[in-house]
Amino acid sequence: MQSLAIVVPKKRAEQVRKRLIEKGALRTDLRAESDAKHVYFPVRQHLDMGFELLTRSFKELKQLPNDYRQLLELPEELQSLLPSSFDVIGHVAIVKLPEELIQYGKEVGKAIARVNKPVKTVCLDAGVKGEARKRALKILHGSKDTLTRYKEHGLVFKVDPRKMFFSPRLATERRIVANQVMDGERVFDMFAGVGPFSILIAKTRAPEMVYACDFNEQAYGFLTENIRINKVETKVTSLLGDVRAISSDIPMVHRIIMNLPHSAFEFIDLAAEKLMDHGIIHYYEITGEENLKERVEKIKKRFSDIGRNQMAIEIRTVKSYSPTLKYYAMDIAIT
Repeated sequence: MQSLAIVVPKKRAEQVRKRLIEKGALRTDLRAESDAKHVYFPVRQHLDMGFELLTRSFKELKQLPNDYRQLLELPEELQSLLPSSFDVIGHVAIVKLPEELIQYGKEVGKAIARVNKPVKTVCLDAGVKGEARKRALKILHGSKDTLTRYKEHGLVFKVDPRKMFFSPRLATERRIVANQVMDGERVFDMFAGVGPFSILIAKTRAPEMVYACDFNEQAYGFLTENIRINKVETKVTSLLGDVRAISSDIPMVHRIIMNLPHSAFEFIDLAAEKLMDHGIIHYYEITGEENLKERVEKIKKRFSDIGRNQMAIEIRTVKSYSPTLKYYAMDIAIT
């Protein structure tokens, strides 16, 4: 294809390329050419940059679509079942597929990696299982190495999604909670994982101490490393073990985070006993909307049973989990 081009000495090529990008003048649909002395950049318009301009022929670059679904050729009845979104944690993408699409998993994984440059490994999400909250993942495409680094709110987290649970979709929720923490608070993150709640609070607020606990030994290892990486050793105390067994090592606290959405209710008694007057619990649960009222009443009864009757509960939807279930946050304030 014929295009106007700017002729640049090779030693100046990278500098000029960046300037052309900044000006929005570089054509990205054509491949730059070069010879022994010069690089020829295809441009959209005449430019006065002190270099020769000429017209020449360039090879067209094949443009990839932004949506991986456009790369897949599936039967029409299956195309509509392809998920519109997936999680990306560092170089690892995690996608959920309905049963009808499992046989096309490799093709889906390859398509996702092609349109997302940071992604080198694509995994099928088969759900979170066990007390250690390990996500069952099957490699659909790329390397088996799922150890990666994930950036969020200016922080860096070392994560292996095959060894512990981690959701990038809770980034906004983590910021909402962190922004509520007052100076001098003691915070108890009961199911801390690799530390995204705890470390964000320690880094952006001024707590007296954040106590971060996890039962999963591998998650705990990453938690302690992420505390070091983000330089919050003096503000976060990491604890390994069942939260019931180690809670005696933690003083009464102003705020508790209960991010264990499938079974947090089993620990609500412990949280109620560990919380100071006028404290707040950030409680998470995955459930149907029709079950919310019943759950709230059960939480109130548990608190009432230990003599804590004055409380307020605010509920917000964090995200959809399935067609019938949602991920809810409950801010339980003792008044």
